[in-house]
Amino acid sequence: MTQLDPRTHVITLILASILATLASDALQVHLMVVLSVLYLFCNQLFRKAVHFFLSYIALMAALSILPDYSGSIIIILYTFARLIPMVMIGTALIHSAPGSIMCALERLSVPKPVLVMLCILIRFYPVLMMEIGAIRDGIRARSIFPRWYNALRHPVMAYECFFMPLIVRCLKLSVELASSAELRGIECSCVRTSIHPVGFKVVDCMIIGGYVLMGAAIYLAGGMAP
Repeated sequence: MTQLDPRTHVITLILASILATLASDALQVHLMVVLSVLYLFCNQLFRKAVHFFLSYIALMAALSILPDYSGSIIIILYTFARLIPMVMIGTALIHSAPGSIMCALERLSVPKPVLVMLCILIRFYPVLMMEIGAIRDGIRARSIFPRWYNALRHPVMAYECFFMPLIVRCLKLSVELASSAELRGIECSCVRTSIHPVGFKVVDCMIIGGYVLMGAAIYLAGGMAP
């Protein structure tokens, strides 16, 4: 399938947020997750779709076995479960090229400070995950915490060994990303172009229209649930 326009992801994310606000029962949330899985399949993010779907099943299983008196934990887990459909749509947006996102949103007359913030955030997230993995591998290689529960037994040491290097790396990464963005002309006042194809196509209209129709069906399905 051809790559969708970033504005398609933004519009779909807004629609998913509205649908999540209107959803009033568990059936609607279940159907929203299935719809978001299909959306990730359309964007060829099969592994992400399976990961989020299994995470949702695990959350619902945990909610079904928790006792009624554990109110705070139930609220937190249920909130995470309701957020999963929107996170899945956001994942498709994050996997778009930052240049195409800037070019697409600039055509919507989005203010430049908001554009810069969004693109740096999207670019910073995968790099941050790589740094977290590198720090974790370094801790394991030095045998500081041989087992995962050792970090729970020594929280202060875990903070020093994990979060302090992460903070230092984030400071360095922020400088590197800012320099890279300036080198690529982020402050240029000219009309931005992109090597990635940006523009609404027939498939974008089909995806948005299909999501609207299926979202309306999910909303109506809530009133028919027993």
